[in-house]
Amino acid sequence: MSIFQKIKNRIGLKRWIQNQNYIGSKVIIGKNTIVKASFLSGEISIGNNCKIYGASLNGRIQIGDFTSIWGPNIDINSSINSIRIGKFCSIAKNVTFQEFNHDHTKFTTFFIHKNILKDESFGADIVSKGEIIIENDVWIGAHSVILSGAHVSTGSVIAANSVVTGFVPPYSIVGGTPAKIIKSRFSPDVCEKLLESKWWDLSFDELKSNIAHLEKIVGN
Repeated sequence: MSIFQKIKNRIGLKRWIQNQNYIGSKVIIGKNTIVKASFLSGEISIGNNCKIYGASLNGRIQIGDFTSIWGPNIDINSSINSIRIGKFCSIAKNVTFQEFNHDHTKFTTFFIHKNILKDESFGADIVSKGEIIIENDVWIGAHSVILSGAHVSTGSVIAANSVVTGFVPPYSIVGGTPAKIIKSRFSPDVCEKLLESKWWDLSFDELKSNIAHLEKIVGN
């Protein structure tokens, strides 16, 4: 082991002791982002000004600026396809993202390649319906489950205890198992104006100066 690697390992251990985190070597964390009591492993990119607490993130995961993943007991796992979470999202405690699952078309749903044949990749034991995409300004309520192939559009709200398996239109409120549309947050005209504004892509100063205008659009 090189001197550089030894120093790197010591820094990693110190980080773990001080902040109760494990942060893997391929994890990129943006400016002003806070990570507490979390396990981050894999090719993970976290944007600026995010807050992550009590979460386990494994695999290929991308998280946009100002997103809050505030546990405890949040599990975000990818193995075959990636998971993309946009900007200004709010993810509550006990939420699970599961991009892969047991393959029920095999002779057994048991992870036999991993546990019997000792294939540590266990790719032959799992299946996926595609990447998970969470766009911008999405609120995911506590105890919800987001499964492979789910695509939650901008501005949507996932009610607590929901299971999301497919496409959720912009600014929809959905709930249930599987999650179904309860209602739209706003009229089609207001939804269109908010989507056209792309306020989540504004700079910090631009956003501050446009908050009153955005509130006016929705009638606040």
